[in-house]
Amino acid sequence: MLVPLRLATAALAVLSMAAAPPARARVTAGEVLENAELPALGGGKDVLVSRADRVSIVLFWRPGHERSLDTLKQMAECEKVFAGKPVHMVAVVSGVYAAEDVRAAVTEAGLHVPVLVDEGDALYGRLEIRQHPLVVVAEPTGRIQLAQPYVRLRYCDIVRAHVRWLLKEIDQAQLELALNPPRASFPNDDKRNVVKRYVTMGRREAAAGHCDKALASYEKALAILPDDRAALEGVAACDPSAQRAVKAAKN
Repeated sequence: MLVPLRLATAALAVLSMAAAPPARARVTAGEVLENAELPALGGGKDVLVSRADRVSIVLFWRPGHERSLDTLKQMAECEKVFAGKPVHMVAVVSGVYAAEDVRAAVTEAGLHVPVLVDEGDALYGRLEIRQHPLVVVAEPTGRIQLAQPYVRLRYCDIVRAHVRWLLKEIDQAQLELALNPPRASFPNDDKRNVVKRYVTMGRREAAAGHCDKALASYEKALAILPDDRAALEGVAACDPSAQRAVKAAKN
């Protein structure tokens, strides 16, 4: 049976759509960031990406947005770190926002980089940017090394590590270490380590027959962690009458 031409055409269109590869994100690591020239808030124009052997940092943000404002402050700290280095840093904002609001947010954050205004959201549309804030780090060629959405902590550290890697100040292993630092110990972990040292000292003093010194060591341990079992047992073993001191320390 012959298939009507209209139905056949529609079927081919559906098949071609199914076979087509999924669209790739425009702003992601490995893609090339276009070198657009945009109006600057203070007048004149500036480029998005510097090609003059400089690493580019581009911050996409919007006023009145809590995470964007926090990012501005964190990037202000990064700006100080990059002073004197071959780094080109700009902030991009949609043209729909009032210039005074944009200027006030940047001033409050202490950021001193050029602010580029995307009039008509032409750049945002081409790059398909739908989230704020977003910090992009690109090589001099425009190739994106990092496209980092908002993080509350260590935003500057993450950006700085990628910039230092691109500037060949650190190697790949150092980059990984900077991005995944060893877990910091919690305050209670430090307390327990100190208590263990006092208890160990007390046991040695008790074994040597110096119960007075041992009790002093145990009491130091209990002053830090009043319910430490090893220190309580040490006190009881050395001098049962010292339980009063233990209770006082617990209170």
